[in-house]
Amino acid sequence: MKFEGKNVRVTQHVRDTIIKKGFDPEKVRRAIENPERTTDVLKYPGQIRSIGEGLAVVMRPDGRGWLAITVYLDGVLTPPREDQLKTPEGRRYAARYAAGKGRG
Repeated sequence: MKFEGKNVRVTQHVRDTIIKKGFDPEKVRRAIENPERTTDVLKYPGQIRSIGEGLAVVMRPDGRGWLAITVYLDGVLTPPREDQLKTPEGRRYAARYAAGKGRG
């Protein structure tokens, strides 16, 4: 149990996303405490994805433990947001989404 008993705090963004997307808070907790796997977030060194229960929770160390900063469905491509289209990475993602490539 990688994060069980460790100081993991959750941002308001994560709380809002759980409500907005209808995620089960217990599944989010289990994805954090007992992930099926973890992966590094290559774009942001130090951040990790804690993956389980069909969810990915992105966390970063914050000096007091871990801070969960976002949560999303693992392996599901979602439509790009308007603000994402303003960056090269976002445009590449939008092209991948339009082509139906990737997991999901």
